[in-house]
Amino acid sequence: MVTEEEVLKSIEDVVDPEVQASIVEMNLVDEINVGTDGRVNVKFHLTTPFCPAQFAYSIALDIKDRVSAIPDVKKVTVVVKDHFLSDEINAAVNGPDWKPEETNAEKSPQSTN
Repeated sequence: MVTEEEVLKSIEDVVDPEVQASIVEMNLVDEINVGTDGRVNVKFHLTTPFCPAQFAYSIALDIKDRVSAIPDVKKVTVVVKDHFLSDEINAAVNGPDWKPEETNAEKSPQSTN
């Protein structure tokens, strides 16, 4: 089974292009939920709600790609919070059928807040 530690390790090299620092080191990762069915939800925020949209999208896509590469991960949902274009970015990263309630799935015992 995938662990929260594996997910966090997989994204520790995701860098905010504006400040050239790891999103993990800057404590921008808010929540990681790992389900027993291979679903992983990652919620993060940016250094500012008005971060350029292309940077926010790039970071979210990088997170999704890296977590998706972990063995036994079946589905990854990445949510950027508190950005002025959060809804648009989240839909672009997670697909047109994405709905906010998809990230409110039952939390596993390995979830963090």
